[in-house]
Amino acid sequence: MAKIIKKAVKPVNDSKKDILIDELIEALDKLGYSVRIEKGVFKGGFCLLRDQKLFLLNKNLDQDKKINILVKNIAGIGIEGIFLKPNIRELVEKETGESSDGTLL
Repeated sequence: MAKIIKKAVKPVNDSKKDILIDELIEALDKLGYSVRIEKGVFKGGFCLLRDQKLFLLNKNLDQDKKINILVKNIAGIGIEGIFLKPNIRELVEKETGESSDGTLL
């Protein structure tokens, strides 16, 4: 009797989420971080490598997890003094609990 081997089906990438991920990576660039998307046994986060500010993001994570990691980490740094598209600023402000006028949400 033959064994049935099921292959893991990769989820279909949503192009809108890909654009959002790219915009979040641009925000990190504006904050002075180089972003590297690599395979490994990590989720993502900041690190320093020979005085270079890096943000590593796991290539194998699904889009929603990538977005969540990027938003949480950007919120942790702060977005004062840089221009962000309104949709990106809104995501980060939801994470920090503040609105653009400085009031708590």
